[in-house]
Parts: sequence; C-alpha cells; structure tokens
Amino acid sequence: MPQDERYFRQIFSGDLVPKAQVQTEEKKYSYFIHTPYYALDLNHDGIPEEIVFVKKDSEDWIEIFEVKNGEKKKIFSYRFETKGFNSELFKIELKRLSAKTTVILMHYYEGISLYTEMQATSRIYVGTIDNDDLKTLSVMKGPSFFEEHKSLKGHYHIRNYQVYLQDLNNDQAKELVVKYRLMSQVFFYNGDGKWSGLGN
Repeated sequence: MPQDERYFRQIFSGDLVPKAQVQTEEKKYSYFIHTPYYALDLNHDGIPEEIVFVKKDSEDWIEIFEVKNGEKKKIFSYRFETKGFNSELFKIELKRLSAKTTVILMHYYEGISLYTEMQATSRIYVGTIDNDDLKTLSVMKGPSFFEEHKSLKGHYHIRNYQVYLQDLNNDQAKELVVKYRLMSQVFFYNGDGKWSGLGN
C-alpha cells in the first residue's frame, strides 16, 4: 500500500514524466488588434524603440520592440488588468524622474461595466528605466485617477484626479503625485523598479 501511494503521488505530481517531454506551451489567441507602432527613444541613445498597444482576445498588452538593422525584436511586454469593455491605453508620457531614472506614465482606461450599476475607471501604470538600461525596464500598477459611477438609485459622480511628478523633498528625485481636491497620494521611487506604496 505505501508503495502504491508513492506511485500515485508521482503520477499526479508529474514526476514520472521525463523532463525532456515537459514543455511550456505559449498561449494561443483567436485574434490580435493593435495600434500603429510609435517611435520613442526610451534610453536616450538616439535610436528610438517602437511601442504598440495590442488587444489579444480580451487581454490588453503593451509591447516594446528594439529596431536594429531594419529588424524588430520584442524586448518587453506587459499585460494590463481590464475591468470592462472598451478598455484602452490612451496616453503615454516619457519623463525624467531623476538623473538616473526615466519614467513612463501610462494612462490606461480599464473599461466600463454596466452590470447592475455603471462604473468606469482609469488607472496609471508606471514604467521605470534605470541608468538608460532597457534591461531594467519594469512596470508597476498604480492608483486609479478617474472614476465615473452611477448607482441603481440614480446617484452619479465623476472624479478626475491630477497625475504629475514633483520633487517634494528637494532630493533631486521627483515623486509621483495623484491628487483630487484636498486629497493627495504620494509615491516615492526606491530604485530597482520598486515604489513605496505602489503596486503593493
């Protein structure tokens, strides 16, 4: 009995399958729809990279390509979190966060949901590149900066936050500020793609 139990555990755990036969299959999609390829010099070397927003079935992606000798090579891709239909990446800003770090602010409309109540939101996603090295490129999911809501009882409100960079503590590095009226959220960059309070 103990021997049989070990055998069945090996079957269900996959230990009996030879390592050479274990392959990770890439997900297959029914359709792709994408924007034009936009040229943007992310690492300030005078050679622009190409950025494209892609819809793969119900998934939203940003993909970045390096162009060398007329050939495109994908160097980065990131999937956004969608909440409803008509979602899209509608604005990208490339700015200096500090002398060492470039920031990519991606304004992403998460979509509209009409199930029982109407709700639509937009969220900021923040990409960082340290020392102009594209291998350090990483993206963090940030806070919501736009909300439109209508309840079943007819209550309706719309909130549109300001999103900007500002050096609040005079340390030569800017912070990400998301502000609505008297309410503010401030996020500090810690290096290596990590932010205080962002993406946690």
